[in-house]
Amino acid sequence: MGRSKVVLGLVLATVLVAMLFTVVLDGGYDDRCAPNSGGSLGDDGGVPDGELSKPLRSSEYQVSSTYKSPDRPGHRGIDLAAPDGTAMFAMADGVVSQAGPASGFGNWIVIEHEIDGQSYSTVYGHMWDDGVGVAAGDTVKAGQRIGAVGSAGQSSGPHLHFEVWPGGRFGGAETDPGPWIDKAVDPGTGDSGGKPETAKPKDPREKRASSRKDGGELQPTDKLGSEDNMQIDSIRGARAAGLRFPEVQTIGGWRANGGAAADHPQGRAIDIMIPDYDSTEGRELGNRIQNYFLAHAEHFNVEYTIWRQELTPVGGTKYLMEDRGTPTENHFDHVHVTFVGGGQPSANQSYGEAPVGGDNNSSSSPATASGDCETVGPHSGRDLADGEIPQELRKWIALGGKECETIDAPLLAGLIYHESAGFQAQAVSPAGAQGYGQFMPGTWAAVGAKVDENGKIAGPPGSGSPSDPADATMAAARYLCQIADGQKDGIASGRLNGDPVTLMLAGYNAGPGAVEQFGGVPPYAETQKYVVIVPQEAERFAATAGKGED
Repeated sequence: MGRSKVVLGLVLATVLVAMLFTVVLDGGYDDRCAPNSGGSLGDDGGVPDGELSKPLRSSEYQVSSTYKSPDRPGHRGIDLAAPDGTAMFAMADGVVSQAGPASGFGNWIVIEHEIDGQSYSTVYGHMWDDGVGVAAGDTVKAGQRIGAVGSAGQSSGPHLHFEVWPGGRFGGAETDPGPWIDKAVDPGTGDSGGKPETAKPKDPREKRASSRKDGGELQPTDKLGSEDNMQIDSIRGARAAGLRFPEVQTIGGWRANGGAAADHPQGRAIDIMIPDYDSTEGRELGNRIQNYFLAHAEHFNVEYTIWRQELTPVGGTKYLMEDRGTPTENHFDHVHVTFVGGGQPSANQSYGEAPVGGDNNSSSSPATASGDCETVGPHSGRDLADGEIPQELRKWIALGGKECETIDAPLLAGLIYHESAGFQAQAVSPAGAQGYGQFMPGTWAAVGAKVDENGKIAGPPGSGSPSDPADATMAAARYLCQIADGQKDGIASGRLNGDPVTLMLAGYNAGPGAVEQFGGVPPYAETQKYVVIVPQEAERFAATAGKGED
């Protein structure tokens, strides 16, 4: 477990605090694939008089997290996963009391209603800034479009977080929204909806469309000092970045000295500087910019991006670069994008328009950033391969791999194999770490425990043995899941950069506190190797290992 053994007390405290923080606030989307409906905003249609409206059309969402579920007892609403931009509708007639930024939600809309003589509030959360389609004081009708699904705030994927509050959001108490949605009808089933023309809600897409010029053709941006010596692709990328991300004030382009790489001297790269780069807002902005270019890599002819010391090649595996010593050299204060090039522009060069969407605030690989559906968990439910794993461990590794969605059995096998130098029950490190998961005595006292035949804790903290196959394997699985759960908020907010599995492994090796300190995988040589080696070891234990494609 590396450095985490030395700082057990602080690490465990950090994990527990993070877990408590996660359940108190809305944790958002639970990483399940949304239905591929296309998310058209459609037209306002309302619902029949006297009916309630579902906040999203039935065909355009799936429930990704319920109200106060066992794994999220502090979740005060229901999460409806849907594609970014899917139309959202008011559940009932009412008046908008809140519309805009809100802690945890990114943005929210709160509507006050009177239903059957009682006051209620409905709450809609996680819209992007341009996905809020109403303003405080607006009067709305049931089934009227009020905005668009987004993924702002503490969210790791596009969804609507929806709440119902009898007595009002400020002074009442929340209730399970599920039954309310079940008894409501789909928007567009009646003709009584819609506000007066003078107060018609904004289409969230209007802001994006109106920022384009001359029918969509990209124009030069004053955020880039000069387009001289730049190639077509990098000019297109700089113009799009200046247009799509108004928070950005400076974009670097061509320069004679490019360091080890020749991207800038060749005019194939841009550096998009991030204001207040080490704040939560700055990290979120950087993540959105990187995701935008990865999502539209084919349109822009992107080769790779670098952000917060992590290089992500299009179609390849991202990796942490060596520590170069400064925020600029480590790409903490800017997003670097290298393009194929395209050659020097002609006198009448056309650059097309800037695609919209694709900037969801999540740490996506190029595949997920481009919209490919990713199943729950990191490895699509891989099974264990036959052989190699000692029989006394096989049952427990298979069971531990189901402890949470961020791990699976092969990953757990790879970690235990690496930690214990080949499944050695009595392995002891020079620092005193013991057993299969290399737990320090203090760590075991906090997270270890005797387990029953089903892998459930059956003894007090510190009971059992780090050399017992069942106790040690389940403790490692639980600890990995605790780390992953404690990191969800940081990943969703942009405070942590990296995919959940990599950050979880980094936390196991270096401690969650170190991951928080550096906003991602710490620049320790041991940890940087660890997050690469363990997944590689996991491949040898996966049932698909060594098999060719059909």
